[in-house]
Amino acid sequence: CSRSMKFTDLYNTGIKLWPKEIHIGDGYPAGKTGYVFPDLVSIHDQIEESIPVENGWLQIIDWSLFQAFHAESKRLIQSNQTTLIPCSVAKSEIQWRVNENLNGEGWESLCAEYVNDLQET
Repeated sequence: CSRSMKFTDLYNTGIKLWPKEIHIGDGYPAGKTGYVFPDLVSIHDQIEESIPVENGWLQIIDWSLFQAFHAESKRLIQSNQTTLIPCSVAKSEIQWRVNENLNGEGWESLCAEYVNDLQET
């Protein structure tokens, strides 16, 4: 019997893996519209390496958080800000990415257990 995984529980577990602030002042443009944030990538790599291979939920939330943080970092640096506060990134943005990622190939079993309980206020 598989139990469900709520977004809120997933988010609360995942966000604890990330520091309270991330320096993004080292970010630089790459390609036509991209950006590279070495500190952000380095933190993500460390978190990713610490997650057990069999923990798909942590892998999904970590990757979703990284994607959302990267997008937010791009917005921030374009307005000359150099610090990302992970917990200030909209949960709806992260939830959307979790949903998108779970709909990817190979995640069907987790997708079936996922519950979006995010209540936007």
